Amino acid sequence: MKYIKLLAVLSTLCVASFSHAKGVQGFYIGAGVGSTSLDDKDDFFEDSYQVEESGNTYKLIAGYQLNRTLALEAQYTNYGDANIQGTSVLNHQKITVHSWTPEALSFAANAGYTFNNGLRPFGVLGLSMIDLNESKKVMSEDKYLGLRYGFGLEYMPPALNALSVRLAYEADFFFAEEKEIRPGFYSDYMVTELYDFTLDSVYLSVSYRF
Repeated sequence: MKYIKLLAVLSTLCVASFSHAKGVQGFYIGAGVGSTSLDDKDDFFEDSYQVEESGNTYKLIAGYQLNRTLALEAQYTNYGDANIQGTSVLNHQKITVHSWTPEALSFAANAGYTFNNGLRPFGVLGLSMIDLNESKKVMSEDKYLGLRYGFGLEYMPPALNALSVRLAYEADFFFAEEKEIRPGFYSDYMVTELYDFTLDSVYLSVSYRF
């Protein structure tokens, strides 16, 4: 919720900053829905655990189109739930050990080209602030800085030049630390492990341009 409020403030500032700019296409807002995936390349969850994503990815989008090629864009992304599941020793059934409900607020450059027929292929590159919202403390921190990247295709029908439809893939890549206290010969000691994760989504969104 705090990310949504921050996105609203930034949208207002964006409009105020560019309201007197010339030769630009305008401010836009939108919303989207898509799939959710959590990739763990360092096997943090190990072979005895599985990640089950539940729910959809939801996005709120606010940006400013500077010209045919470049836009500056902020997004709030809710990735739904990522349930980390293990196997019960009693009945050998899958149980949820803990879960994440990740949220991200990203700031990115959206670079592409708008053709006369309304099609615009594009790529996205920027930074994101990720809040894992863990059900119990596993990682050393709850918030991390990530890299936002992606690509997609946008279409603005000539007859409805205020509306646009977007189909895109976007991801947040980030490193997270786990701190674990292990028993030693003389005393316990702390071990810090660094893992990389990728939260990604294929989504469909609709935007309105002012």
